[in-house]
Amino acid sequence: MTDYPSVSLRGIAETIFVNPKEIICALADGNYTTIYLTDNRTVKILRKLKQVDQLLPNKKFIRIHRSHLINLEHLKKYDKRELVVMSNGQKLSISRACKSSFIQKFIRL
Repeated sequence: MTDYPSVSLRGIAETIFVNPKEIICALADGNYTTIYLTDNRTVKILRKLKQVDQLLPNKKFIRIHRSHLINLEHLKKYDKRELVVMSNGQKLSISRACKSSFIQKFIRL
């Protein structure tokens, strides 16, 4: 397994450095993005989801919706009703536009 360098996440009150493996998912919130971490913390950062997507390793992260970016290492379940369940229990929908690329990447796991 490849070890990726830490990424800098500048929140509203602080900047933290996290290993991408610790990121479960990221959800868009306008010009902000909320990052969900494995230690049950959430960090709201002043970056658009597209910018966060560009920071993270392409092999492990995938957009499943224009508002959702997930870490495939934390994917617990894929539901045929176009839902994924993450390791923290969060249920996220997969958009029709992202479904085929998700399935192709999911099959390669």
